[in-house]
Amino acid sequence: MTGGSQNHSPTGSARSRESSRGSPAPSEKERIDLRLFVYPLEKKYQCPICESVLRYPVQFKECGHRVCSSCFPELARVEPRCPVDQTPIDIDDAYVDKAFNNEILALDVKCKNNEWGCKWESDFQNYQEHMNLKCEYAEILCMNDCGAKFQKRFLQKHLDKDCPKKIIACPYCDERHLREDKKAHLADECSKLPLPCPNKCDKKLEIPRDELDQHIEDVCPRTKMICEFEHIGCTHRCSREKMPKHYKSNMIEHTKSIFTKITELDETLKRHETTLKEQADLIKAQDKRVGDLEKIANSQLIWRIEDYSRKIKEAKAGNGDTLFSPTFTTSKHGYRLCASVCLNGDGKGKGTHMSVFISVLKGAFDSLLKWPFDYRVTFYLLDQDEDHAQRKHLKFSIKPNPCPENEPFLGRPKLEKNASFGGAKFAKHEEIDTRNYCKDDTIFVKISVDCDGLSEP
Repeated sequence: MTGGSQNHSPTGSARSRESSRGSPAPSEKERIDLRLFVYPLEKKYQCPICESVLRYPVQFKECGHRVCSSCFPELARVEPRCPVDQTPIDIDDAYVDKAFNNEILALDVKCKNNEWGCKWESDFQNYQEHMNLKCEYAEILCMNDCGAKFQKRFLQKHLDKDCPKKIIACPYCDERHLREDKKAHLADECSKLPLPCPNKCDKKLEIPRDELDQHIEDVCPRTKMICEFEHIGCTHRCSREKMPKHYKSNMIEHTKSIFTKITELDETLKRHETTLKEQADLIKAQDKRVGDLEKIANSQLIWRIEDYSRKIKEAKAGNGDTLFSPTFTTSKHGYRLCASVCLNGDGKGKGTHMSVFISVLKGAFDSLLKWPFDYRVTFYLLDQDEDHAQRKHLKFSIKPNPCPENEPFLGRPKLEKNASFGGAKFAKHEEIDTRNYCKDDTIFVKISVDCDGLSEP
């Protein structure tokens, strides 16, 4: 047969299809009912393997017969032979017969929905476009996933009247919701739904739901009200529309009640004024007491030092010798101080002891304080033994000597902080390891200052 002169291998079928006059209506793997062809389909247009209409027909050079391009790979699995006359074939010589394919595309077909009334007839080339886009008798599922199935021509009717999943707008508040939620929206949610007054003040009156409470509270003539003189003894209750009559007829009684109430309030006010003065004097005395206690209370800081084993190891290796505490004050407006610790010791305690020091920092109230600083400072390494009775804290105390030589340590700070002073041999390393001074890799250092508060503002 000479249905086409192009000698292209089926391996190049994709390019051949692109250059052909379109594609058959159904997909390559979809079978089409042969009864849809207007005229009985000739045998030459049928694939001998799938017995459906040929799809991108591949022609054998040896015998001229054709098969679908989708059926062609089956021949390559065994010894290639023509399925019509069993002639041996060379699959490399087979080619897509584009001319014959165009001949098939020109055959007349009718819509598969013709039994439902579709009158469409055209060539096979246009079948797929008709079925996918144009056939009004094709069955489709609702695009809103409501589950309904119907002919395409009924889509708008379904959306306008039936689809429960269509989003509609409330005619009162314009809020958008699903059609199936319309009853629930109107029953519970719609803020603009017109409702009658529950007091039936006007049978024709309808009020938006979100304004109904205000109507009942401020406007409705049938709302039950309490006389505004209730707080002075009047217990009368009636509707809003009748309340003016009550006020007019009981004016004298209300006036007498007001006078009695004013007299009672005047006496109460005098008693409260006396009590208030007594309380103010008491608060003033307490404020002075609290201020005095704040000044003389021993100020202190408990300093938590974590990751002790790593830090002592680094200190012994010569890295990070000094640790500094948070700053603290001896009172609200007192001296500002900062403690420091050398875990591997400093000076005479280097390598054998933990050393502790204290520094006086520049503070906001220094101009009001006594100088030089001469209060006793006590350092503690706190024992963390679970048995409180067995605890034995390590202690070191120092009383500064306010001599001229110690001005850099104790004088009013000129820079951010003074030189530090303290104890180089505060705690032996061996002693720290003998008890529970270090627990969970954490130690606690307490610093207490014996400030009597007399020289503080």
